[in-house]
Amino acid sequence: MTTLPLTRIVLYKHGVGYFEREGSLEGDTLLQLTFKQAEVSDVLKSLTVLDLDGGRVASVSYDSTRPLEQLLGDIALSIPDEQSLVGLLPQLKGARVAVESGTMRNEGLLLGIDRSERRSADGVVTIVLLSLLSDEGEIRSFDLHQLGKVELLDPGLRRDLDYYLRTHLSAKKKDARTFTFFAQGEGKRRVRLSYTLEAPVWKATYRLILGGKDHPPLIQGWAVVDNTQDEDWDEVHLSLIAGLPVSFMHDLYTPRYLRRPEIKVAETTGVLPPMLEEGIPAESVGAAPSLPAMCVMEPPSEARLLRAAPSAKTWGSSAPAQVRERKIGDLFEYTIEHPVTIRRNQSALVPIVLRSFEGRTVLYYNKANRAENPMRSVELKNTTGLTLEGGPVTVLEEGSYVGEAMLDTLRPDEERLVPYAVELAVQVLDNLNSHQEHVNRILLRNGILEIHFADVRTTTYTLNNKSKETSTVYLEHPRAAAYQLFDTPDPREITESFWRFRFALPAASVTQFVVKERSPILRRYGLSSELNPANLEMWIERRYVDARSQEQLRQALAVREKIATLERENRQLRDENRSIHEEQGRIRGNLGSLGDRSAEKELRDRYVRTLNNQEDRLAAIQRNTEENTAALTSLQQELTTLLEHLNYEVTF
Repeated sequence: MTTLPLTRIVLYKHGVGYFEREGSLEGDTLLQLTFKQAEVSDVLKSLTVLDLDGGRVASVSYDSTRPLEQLLGDIALSIPDEQSLVGLLPQLKGARVAVESGTMRNEGLLLGIDRSERRSADGVVTIVLLSLLSDEGEIRSFDLHQLGKVELLDPGLRRDLDYYLRTHLSAKKKDARTFTFFAQGEGKRRVRLSYTLEAPVWKATYRLILGGKDHPPLIQGWAVVDNTQDEDWDEVHLSLIAGLPVSFMHDLYTPRYLRRPEIKVAETTGVLPPMLEEGIPAESVGAAPSLPAMCVMEPPSEARLLRAAPSAKTWGSSAPAQVRERKIGDLFEYTIEHPVTIRRNQSALVPIVLRSFEGRTVLYYNKANRAENPMRSVELKNTTGLTLEGGPVTVLEEGSYVGEAMLDTLRPDEERLVPYAVELAVQVLDNLNSHQEHVNRILLRNGILEIHFADVRTTTYTLNNKSKETSTVYLEHPRAAAYQLFDTPDPREITESFWRFRFALPAASVTQFVVKERSPILRRYGLSSELNPANLEMWIERRYVDARSQEQLRQALAVREKIATLERENRQLRDENRSIHEEQGRIRGNLGSLGDRSAEKELRDRYVRTLNNQEDRLAAIQRNTEENTAALTSLQQELTTLLEHLNYEVTF
């Protein structure tokens, strides 16, 4: 059995590692690798094996999930931990064996093991005898402890014993599962094997070194890499990749079984003729599609495996970052140029960048972060040529620690503010004044009166710089979706939630920065329903309408009032109509209960006169309602015509 050394490791930011092994084999060879049980499904999902020189891997076998007792259940062997040979041989009774003692060799069938006692100068000694039945029919016994070798001549029994011992060895590591690769080929060949496993996320951490005016700022980056495996990473080529490729877990290791239907034998005395279902010609359905031929992937050439990229420029440092970076789709990769060694269950800091960048010290203010003071920050432009993965930042200024920050992923030539300390020498006050601005537009058209004005907010930031240095300030002001800036300097940047302004802050002075925002407001009146004396007087008083429109609105209001009067009369007529019908119902009920006596006859006559009068009134109500409805239709048409002819627009 041989194994392939680890040659290349690629660690990702989403908790997966890509591991590559490569080595030389000769002839038919068995390769063996051991993984934890929790890793087996990932290995089965991602395992790739390439024989780069014309050979092939015939198959890959791996340990089952069955417990040890079940694995050994089909083998009638049991080897005790003590006196294992004496305990094993009786189980091989009838097996063909060969025994050797010195130059003597005897073959035969194993009869068993016997014990006898002999007296010697040291006392009574127990002798273990192995008995054989030779091909000539002779039974011979041999002192087991005097034999040099006992050879099993049955190949099947040798395989069972080999399987028994290997299974026991694998079971000693309760969480270990062994993969065996059967590599076949001629001569010496190179074999590459790769797979992905769950791995700790690598982490980035940076140092910003601000050296003053005479020295450009430097950024030094390290990757924190953890080796939690049971194997040393010895002189491996390490790459670190950031991004979010899709990755998931899928159980391929646990055997799956499908419940099969049970069909019982029909116990009948006779056989019925089979009834076949009606079929149609296969040509009318279409032939079954043929399976595609298996795709065979060519081993990659050496040229394609090389990752040529310009080496990082190093600065005279005790830990130069010798890293190559390349972009892989939406991912980016740091390739450490020199092999890396990390022992099992240890971690390491690996340098990934040490380069200068364009940047300077500025102030950053956001009231939500700190209302009283701005933050001292680094205006960082990524001119390193590398994509900087997000991570914590320690800031050093002229050799001293001055603060810490967090850096989001920064691509080449992107700019970012990195706040690292509170600037106590600058105090900030802000004053918010909010009011509604005067009406700036009136539109009267199609029976609609639109009044346009705005809600105005003015925020004054007062910055008191007590230091003797002139600074640049980045000020973030909350950005509401409905508001727009006016009479305000253009922002340097616009974020999802803020306007970001940049301006100078003179030394030892007080500076005010004013932000004005305006949100348009529209009030709309539907004149057909909302035209009334109070609204009309308000519009006239506020000069929303001109003289001509006033006259038209007054005419429309007069018509509107006539309409309201007729509608009110119709409601009264409907109420009276309903009341009369209710009264008639009561009278008719009373009429039905009267008899033929004289007193009841007089009451009946009175009820009949009342009903006649009510019928006359109902007829009059019907006529009045119809007249009012006709008049309403005419007035509604007149009102609509008046409103349609209203057309007035003015902008203040």
